[in-house]
Amino acid sequence: MLSRVISNTTKQIHRSGWVAWSSVAVMALAFFVATIFGGLALISSLYIQFIETRDNVLVFFEVGTDQEIIDRLKSEWQTIPQIKNIDFTSEEEAYQIYLADTIVTNPAQYKVLSEFEEKKLNSSLDIQLYSLSDLETVREALLQDIDNELAKFEEYDPKDPPILLKTDDKTIDDLRDVFSALRIGGTVILSLLFVIIFFFTLMTVEFRTYNRMEEIGVMQLVGGSLWYIRAPYILEGAVYGLLGALISGLIIGGVGAWIFVLNPQSALAVFLFERLSILPLPNITILMWIGLFAANLLAGFLLGGFSSYLAIRRYIK
Repeated sequence: MLSRVISNTTKQIHRSGWVAWSSVAVMALAFFVATIFGGLALISSLYIQFIETRDNVLVFFEVGTDQEIIDRLKSEWQTIPQIKNIDFTSEEEAYQIYLADTIVTNPAQYKVLSEFEEKKLNSSLDIQLYSLSDLETVREALLQDIDNELAKFEEYDPKDPPILLKTDDKTIDDLRDVFSALRIGGTVILSLLFVIIFFFTLMTVEFRTYNRMEEIGVMQLVGGSLWYIRAPYILEGAVYGLLGALISGLIIGGVGAWIFVLNPQSALAVFLFERLSILPLPNITILMWIGLFAANLLAGFLLGGFSSYLAIRRYIK
């Protein structure tokens, strides 16, 4: 029985001609777009995770600030439960870090910095939070402690205080809005795309069914079961989904191999490496890549078969 179903499916695919290739093309396009938007959604989530896990609050100290003040503030802030970690950057370390960045971004400024007699810049406490939702609460607590500490100074310029707190919450909020819009837009596009796939499959099945109504009627008259009549159409749709997923995977894999393996020194590869290297990307082995590719093929097979089943059950009852 199974061999006859497979044989009938093969014959139907050969008879479908351009309709078969159209179905495969639609499936390939769907999986291509789904993979692109899925990858963008993953990268945006990882980028937000990267931002949330880096130092969220920076407290700068004027050059020459007493180390006891810095140590006292650090000790007080380490007791705040919302704070995950606090790192101290000395004046000498800050100078070396800024010097290393400047030599790449602004060589002229690097020459000026390298001539400084005192190789020091503002020291800082780099504070990392468990969650950015606690940023406002923590900031208020830090500002209160800073105000208490500044009150001990006999005199200072309020426009240029010796202790300054900085946060990047506006940038984070802006990025959250952008990535949220990206995810919502991607979800809407994918939903519309799969709706189009379903209706295209529906029309394809209806067209094939209409051309074979006499053949189907004969099979029903001679006692052919619903499963036997429907199975070739369902399997045909599954094959189209499988081929579409295969073509999409080969295209994306080929483009990725061309960029990262065959041309690793190209401007595009270097740009992508620099942007992706800062993200906490999962370590995916060759076997895992093969597994993902196989899962993609299985998803195509199931999607094609399921959409064909939903379509064919309307016409063969």
